[in-house]
Amino acid sequence: MAFFAALALETIARGPLFGVAACLGTITLTRRIGTSRIVLGTSALKVVNPVFTYRVPYRLVTDVDTSRDGTLTVHTIEGEEIYSTAFGGSLLDHFIGTSDRAVVRIKETVRQRRSPRSQGPSRRTITVSWIADFCLLGTIGVAVAALLEPS
Repeated sequence: MAFFAALALETIARGPLFGVAACLGTITLTRRIGTSRIVLGTSALKVVNPVFTYRVPYRLVTDVDTSRDGTLTVHTIEGEEIYSTAFGGSLLDHFIGTSDRAVVRIKETVRQRRSPRSQGPSRRTITVSWIADFCLLGTIGVAVAALLEPS
């Protein structure tokens, strides 16, 4: 965040439009990363990452674990490994163990809700974050306006 603050201060010196573009870009990044999560639905597990969202029916989940670096990973019958940005492993997580606690809860939920009736294949879609998307459009628009503005 300090990098983005320094970038914003440097760009404000060039002009207020560059500062606005830097602020909107920072909002875009923080919204995308900050809204990453895992949703335990009634029939499927949903892993929401900054760019892609994965929906996996519980019957297709073979295992959930953490890697050496602490990243939570969902393994599917199809051989796919889905990494969670929300539980990406960090120094703080190493001491608190949030990823490990999440693995235990997800495994229990998968065990309870797994049934042959849960229909559908796993899907990967583009993550929609309206605030981040509009801020990205604003960033592009303001940056173009700043570049076209006469000095």
